[in-house]
Amino acid sequence: MKTYKMVLGVLSFVFMFGSFVNAQTARLQVIHNSADIAAKSVDVYLNDKLLLKDFMFRQATPFIDAPAGTEFTVGVAPANSMSVNDVIAKFNLKLDAGKTYVAIANGVLDTSKYSQNPDKRSTAFTLFIKEMAREKAIDMEKVEFFVLHGSTDAPAVDIYARGVVKIVSNAAYGDMTDYIAVPPAKYTLDITPANSPNTIVTSVEADLTSLKGGAAVVFASGFLDTSKNQNGKSFCVMAALPNGSVIKLPPASAPTDVKDTRTGAVNYKIEQNYPNPFNPSTVISYSIPKEEFVSIKIFNILGREVASLVNQKMAAGSYDVRFNAANLTAGTYFYSIKAGNYTETRKMMYLK
Repeated sequence: MKTYKMVLGVLSFVFMFGSFVNAQTARLQVIHNSADIAAKSVDVYLNDKLLLKDFMFRQATPFIDAPAGTEFTVGVAPANSMSVNDVIAKFNLKLDAGKTYVAIANGVLDTSKYSQNPDKRSTAFTLFIKEMAREKAIDMEKVEFFVLHGSTDAPAVDIYARGVVKIVSNAAYGDMTDYIAVPPAKYTLDITPANSPNTIVTSVEADLTSLKGGAAVVFASGFLDTSKNQNGKSFCVMAALPNGSVIKLPPASAPTDVKDTRTGAVNYKIEQNYPNPFNPSTVISYSIPKEEFVSIKIFNILGREVASLVNQKMAAGSYDVRFNAANLTAGTYFYSIKAGNYTETRKMMYLK
């Protein structure tokens, strides 16, 4: 019944704005991830019109056409509100025509009733907006998703695809990653406090085998310590699909051993950048077995150096370095490492 009401709300939205043939529109998905018990179910208004009735925590709309080129107001009211006058939180948005967005409602309405964020991030009720969102993968052979740290009382985290690669580094509450592209397969994700790979907070299974060519939003949800947060919903990891489906990723068993990738590297190695293709930033991981002077440079397709990421002596270990190509043109680039007698070059693709 609740899903039926949400569908009716989405249809009314499409009716309100879809009938204006000449109107500028953007694409928008809305996700409810506020774990505040007072916001378990809310009514959502667009300007003074009811958009979504009884919109539940951990529920999402499909992507829909939204007004673009003009500012509009999104209002959140308690469930069973009578009119826009009952709105308790308002957000003014202006979307660009032709672009695609995900808006995620997060945080708590009364911060005094909930734990402070351990990284001193504001936990006040807000909308996190992801621009350049995707309804399908750019690389149709992959699954592409971004990750939101949406748990107000959780510290900054790293996320490892067990036995594969670290996919998220030092993400604090409210941080959103770039899109990550992976082959459609089954993955075990280990979530640890940032820079503490031996301390696993939780592990979940992500079965992406049926999502080839698809896109998703993966988000941390709920509270680590429910006893200090009004006995609200407990921490878990969710995934929202473009059609509005929301899936709770099931728990996975902890590994029998966890290697600290920051120390004890045994070989020289530079990984394929992640994500790839990327827009506008990507992470390059590399390892050295002993102290070396390390140089990592970026070159365009003509062989001209466009960026120097590392140019210093580094201790033995494994490292991540981020490359931001926002000021460069889209296309093929190469990154090269030189550490002692070790050199290697790899190719990457920047898409806008």
